[in-house]
Amino acid sequence: MEDNVRIIRYGMSRLVTLVFMAVLVLQAAPVRGDGIRIESLANARLALEDRDNQINPFDFGRNPAWLHNDFEFPFLRFSGSLYESKGDLRREYDPHLVNDLFIGVEGNKRLSDRQSVRGYIDYQHLRDREVYRNLEMDQYNDPFYLNDQTTGDFDYYGPRTSIDWSIRLTSDLFLGAGLDYNLSTGLKQVYTRPEIVHNYSQAILGLTWQPSGKWVLGLAYRPLRNQNRTKFAKPDEGFDNVIQGYSGDEIFEVRAFSSYTIMEVEIGHYVDLQGFYIGDELKAGLNIRGGMSETELKYNASRQYPKGYWKEELIDADLKMRWAPAGKPLAVGLSAKYVKDDGWGVRPDFSDVLLYNNPYAMYSAGLGLSYWIRSIDLLLIGEYTAEQYDIEVWDNGANLYRKADHLSQIGRFAVEKNILNVYSFRAGYEYTDYPIDRWIKLPRNIDVSRITGGVGAFFNGWNIDLHLEYGLGTKNDSEEERQELGAVMWFTKYMN
Repeated sequence: MEDNVRIIRYGMSRLVTLVFMAVLVLQAAPVRGDGIRIESLANARLALEDRDNQINPFDFGRNPAWLHNDFEFPFLRFSGSLYESKGDLRREYDPHLVNDLFIGVEGNKRLSDRQSVRGYIDYQHLRDREVYRNLEMDQYNDPFYLNDQTTGDFDYYGPRTSIDWSIRLTSDLFLGAGLDYNLSTGLKQVYTRPEIVHNYSQAILGLTWQPSGKWVLGLAYRPLRNQNRTKFAKPDEGFDNVIQGYSGDEIFEVRAFSSYTIMEVEIGHYVDLQGFYIGDELKAGLNIRGGMSETELKYNASRQYPKGYWKEELIDADLKMRWAPAGKPLAVGLSAKYVKDDGWGVRPDFSDVLLYNNPYAMYSAGLGLSYWIRSIDLLLIGEYTAEQYDIEVWDNGANLYRKADHLSQIGRFAVEKNILNVYSFRAGYEYTDYPIDRWIKLPRNIDVSRITGGVGAFFNGWNIDLHLEYGLGTKNDSEEERQELGAVMWFTKYMN
């Protein structure tokens, strides 16, 4: 028996090593794996018990004040992820091909019996290929955007980092703080060759109060700043740059210049109110987020002239419940969500004229079930979520009106098999009927299928986890499609 175990372990270690080497050589593209086990189980999280998926103020709502209570083991993790998305089934200005790579390190530590800290830093190489005319990192974040007349590739490089810290002030009162910071520089490889510097920062200040052993109340404040600076230099070819600055889909200005700078700055403020019941069998949490953000677009290299203003007002109420009766192999999860995110925009020169109006509402409800077959150590998970969207878009400058009032359905099924408490094998399937974006610019009648798989193993104090996924989006009565490939790998060392 021991010989067989050694053979299995040796075979698995060789397989994991070969797969990881192949992933590095292919250099396809990554997404960061936040909860790699959950991702390998098709993201079916409603009824899944997992250390990254607890119903508490930190895992559900990221209130850093609860980090000290959420702490289980100190760990150090090295991770890498690859992601690729390719196909013609996309919005007009989306890249035809996306390659994305992350490599990073993450860890947490208990500083004392009153303080804990957790953080990560990683580095991204993002390549947007065959970008049609678009000159922005995200053209669909507001109705103001830039174009030229070329199709080319963008390369973005840069780090991102995040840290959370918490301290116990009294036996039932906890304080926490967090910070996210991302910085990347992008360059288009063909004329007009703009350089885009993306700078994002968000702070979090949190407070939690535990009036009893099972009830927890939380409060968090989140200011953010998101800036994109686009700089045009005189082309090597010797002629001027020519761009179009759009305000909606029809109103635009043609500008010709040798050098130019455009600034887009978003400032946001959000407040979270949280309430949790954390019982032995029943756990429930409600997170209500409210706030607003304002985005200003300014032109010119020296004196900045305002050219666009966009505002969003958000209400997001999210409820989750999970019931796992003691001694039973069954868990049931429920979810309900309401989002109202209204946006509107004006041009400062015509501030009394509403340029763009975009009321957005989404209602969803979900049910999840998990069942553990003890005799063979097999976990089965099923989940269904329905999302009702009510979206309207008034582009007054273009005299256009679009509306979406429909139901999107998401189904997930996953299995996990454990062997010898050393190895775990995971697989999942996710189906989404008619995904939609808030601008109603995705092609209609899309179906998206996603197949996931994963392997986990424990060797000499190290957890090694691999996640793989394949997705395919198709459209009725069309040959257009979009394929997605992804891989994530974690090397985690748990400390004593």
